[in-house]
Amino acid sequence: MPDFSALVRASAALLASGALLITSAPVAVGSAPLPPATARPTSAATSTLTGRPAPIDLSGDAKPTTAARGSAAWKLRTLRYYETIPSKWDWSLSTAVAKWNAAGGNLKLVPTTSKSKARVFISYGNTGSAAGMATVGATPGAWVHLNSRYDKFDSTDAWRRVEVMALFTHELGHVLGFGHTRATCSLMRPVLDISACYLPPTSLPGQYKCRVIDPALVVTFVRSYGGTAKYPGFWCLIDPLPSQLSGVTFSGGTTSAVAVRWAKPTSLPPGSRVRVRVWRGSSCTVVPAWAESSNASATALTWRDTAAGRDGTSCYQVNLVNRYGAGRSAVSRPMAGW
Repeated sequence: MPDFSALVRASAALLASGALLITSAPVAVGSAPLPPATARPTSAATSTLTGRPAPIDLSGDAKPTTAARGSAAWKLRTLRYYETIPSKWDWSLSTAVAKWNAAGGNLKLVPTTSKSKARVFISYGNTGSAAGMATVGATPGAWVHLNSRYDKFDSTDAWRRVEVMALFTHELGHVLGFGHTRATCSLMRPVLDISACYLPPTSLPGQYKCRVIDPALVVTFVRSYGGTAKYPGFWCLIDPLPSQLSGVTFSGGTTSAVAVRWAKPTSLPPGSRVRVRVWRGSSCTVVPAWAESSNASATALTWRDTAAGRDGTSCYQVNLVNRYGAGRSAVSRPMAGW
């Protein structure tokens, strides 16, 4: 691993040799590339890392309305990085890298297992109260640090996975030479509001906003590195969808408990399960908010209603969903009470 403390001291020395340029102007579509400035570690978050819904303050010790301009762009096509982030955050880091690589610039971020070939080092680090820190622009021994307290968090939690992904994408933006902007929901804004800017309404479980890198920043990235700006769709899945539930049959009712059976699924991403919803009524078109919901193991191949006797007719709906509740179309059927 690189001597990060030495890198910090070296960056501090560089900072002492020149003034840091400050601007309050946001990056706008069609704006020129950011001019060079002295490279230094940039504070990427000062959140206490508690209270999931709270926006993450990325302003560090700077005023929230200012933005530190980045140093000169990297003069290369491949920027290799070496990372020691625990595998629990693989999705977050690889997705952050993929966002930059898919933005259309002529510079690509590529992982390497060789420290000697790496230009950027990504690891847990001592960031104080900050969620992360990064060097700015083309500088020797560039790095991104994620606060090691993230090791205590559940990496399968949708909110947390997207949060860490957005942090990595933001910090890599600093490494690529971009400072803070003020536009609402801009990736390089000094405050990342995960709930408002990157997660969908509850009606779209297991998804996140594909355009983590906002269009204005994509334009600036392409102006700095060449290429053609590219923009993804609107919503992306965190985990892939399991296969369509097939061979579904309903039995029972009237004199016995309702039972639902299905065929063995062909695709089961980790955390997948069969979700069963039940509600009183004969129309199965719309699931009411008050519907009962329970889960069954996808490999059990059967589910039986264990509720006490039901009067009248109830709708039973089943589908195979991933760990976040996203799935393909459901199968429903009204069944008599028993």
